[in-house]
Amino acid sequence: MSNVATKGFAPRLVLTVVAVVTLSLLASGSFASPPSPSGDAVMAGDLAGSNESFTIDGSTTAPISPGVRAPLDLRLTNNRDFPISLTDLRVTVRKVTAPNADQAHPCAIRDFAWDQILNRRTITLPARSTRTLSNLGLPPASWPHVGMLDHPSDQDGCQGASLALAYTATGTRAN
Repeated sequence: MSNVATKGFAPRLVLTVVAVVTLSLLASGSFASPPSPSGDAVMAGDLAGSNESFTIDGSTTAPISPGVRAPLDLRLTNNRDFPISLTDLRVTVRKVTAPNADQAHPCAIRDFAWDQILNRRTITLPARSTRTLSNLGLPPASWPHVGMLDHPSDQDGCQGASLALAYTATGTRAN
């Protein structure tokens, strides 16, 4: 670690993590999500050196269906020897893979929606720790959400679809 970093300089780290969430249409017409997937970090920036400053992964905590959005209880891991503060935590749907989609039954990113974490919160992660949003005391209403839009057309093309979710955040050394 450089002397500049130890004197309180807070370099920023922007992290993009891609995780795949598989959705399956249930008989009841709702979508179910599998256990939490892991994501691989693609970094743009550095918190004084390592390529593994922090990671984000997660999945929906409840089934989604047309018109329903489910919260993402994201898991955040700080691999550093010091606490970090994360801001600007964002989620987007990067890609949809829909094996049942065809011209008559399409399924694309435009069929899904997502909400960001509320109140532009700063999340502090202790050194060498992993925490979920629920572990950090954030209520589910403030977590990012992902869901499927309810279109008037047939949405059967989205049965069994997989979503690649991208998570981004900015990290700085916590005081």
